[in-house]
Amino acid sequence: MRPDSSNIEIVDDLHVSLAYRNSVTLVAYYAMNALVLVAVGVFMWRGNFESALSAGIIFLIMFIPSILKERYRLYLPFAIELGIIAFMFSTLFLGEVARFYYYVPFWDKFTHFQSGLLLGASGYVLVYILNEHKKISLNLSPIFVSIFAVAFSLAIGAGWEIFEFMGDSIFGSRWQTDGTDTMWDMIADLVGALIISVIGYFWMHRHKRLPFTPWVLRILKGIEK
Repeated sequence: MRPDSSNIEIVDDLHVSLAYRNSVTLVAYYAMNALVLVAVGVFMWRGNFESALSAGIIFLIMFIPSILKERYRLYLPFAIELGIIAFMFSTLFLGEVARFYYYVPFWDKFTHFQSGLLLGASGYVLVYILNEHKKISLNLSPIFVSIFAVAFSLAIGAGWEIFEFMGDSIFGSRWQTDGTDTMWDMIADLVGALIISVIGYFWMHRHKRLPFTPWVLRILKGIEK
């Protein structure tokens, strides 16, 4: 008896959605949330209410993936969800509240590299969403999708650098130091995106499908019916 191809596809999507979800990654996932919450209490105990408020807002922001999951049943692949939490933890909490940007060398470059990885993967998911839409039919080659993922990551990175420049110009902040620093930020974004694009390219060649594609984003099909 020939197996149902739709069932095979669902199992495959579920495997991609839950990939890298194990005891180690789950501990890291919940530990980052818990550390931010503990920091809120420590800051309040020390009377540093400004930092306590900042950490509290970051704690709420880190719950956005969970809110999307519970309220809108939009399940991202666990690898991307973990990446989002790690990015917010390292940039917002460690970078700003714990002041790693000031005390840890190249911390800014590390977070830009991390964002390149995350945005590169998001570029593949964006292509997947468009491909799942009934009114849009995409049949793109692995090399084209990989180039798109890199371009998508760099576009967001460039937009962020423009935002920082405008903030410095209008409000007198010091998010950017000079043009050289900005270019190294973009290079860090590029390296992260290139790593993801190479992985995605070979994944598509082997599995004949897009990587990083979540199972429950199939809900788009149900909405259209």
